Amino acid sequence: MTGSETGGTRGEVVVAAEVATPGRFIVSARTNHLVSDSRLVGGEAIHAGELLLAALASCALANIENHAGAAGLPAVRVTATASHTRDEDDPTYYRRTMLEIGIDGVGDTDGWALVDNFVATCPIYNTVRRGSGIEVTLNGRSRPETAGSASRGGTDGDRARQ
Repeated sequence: MTGSETGGTRGEVVVAAEVATPGRFIVSARTNHLVSDSRLVGGEAIHAGELLLAALASCALANIENHAGAAGLPAVRVTATASHTRDEDDPTYYRRTMLEIGIDGVGDTDGWALVDNFVATCPIYNTVRRGSGIEVTLNGRSRPETAGSASRGGTDGDRARQ
């Protein structure tokens, strides 16, 4: 299986996944492949929620490092630790997502300016922060109007808009 970085729409990123064995999946983006395990069956590979956190942390690192260099700041060392807490009443929802950023080599004023730029420009951060709708298709087709909804209580993203 291969993935593609861009699809037909400007800015579209395509990542594909397939079942390798029950509870274990191969996730592909462009020519890169990694193993992911279901949290429900355990396994030592990264789980889906951890992939979300890894994307958030990776975006923070790349964004801050890039903008520090562009601003002519001295060499910085950036760390990012991301975590989330699953809602106790609704396990389909992360009640809290936390991103801890460490920046060595600059003072607080420059450090906060880099963080502010990151939160203003990172699509992953802003999607998690705002919540967003998501379109789901089955075998390449949208849901027929008569089929009902796969999500409880309305369309995906309704929780963020309420």
